[in-house]
Amino acid sequence: MSQNLICQSCSMEVKEESHIGTNLDGSKNLDYCVFCYKDGAFLQDVSMEEFIESSLQFAAEIGMSREKMRAYCKTTLPTLKRWHCTCTQACASGYNPDCTCTSSECHCRESDG
Repeated sequence: MSQNLICQSCSMEVKEESHIGTNLDGSKNLDYCVFCYKDGAFLQDVSMEEFIESSLQFAAEIGMSREKMRAYCKTTLPTLKRWHCTCTQACASGYNPDCTCTSSECHCRESDG
């Protein structure tokens, strides 16, 4: 691959063509890796916090302690397209630690009244 792609869900550098996510029509989705996004859908419909917890199993594999990995994820994931929620002003500012939105459902919209 000639360009460096960063998965906008997990922050993994996508180095192989076969690791690029796919849209429903089979075309490549350059925003996501195939481990997060396949056939036009996220493989896990979870909140960012749930995603971070499930990602901790890979900490040793990439040479990090679980604590360091958790801190990295809490800093990095909110800047990525999938997790940068803009539902509320707090979310739009970059990070809302109380956000429980998933890829398909918003839980933190400000009330209209």
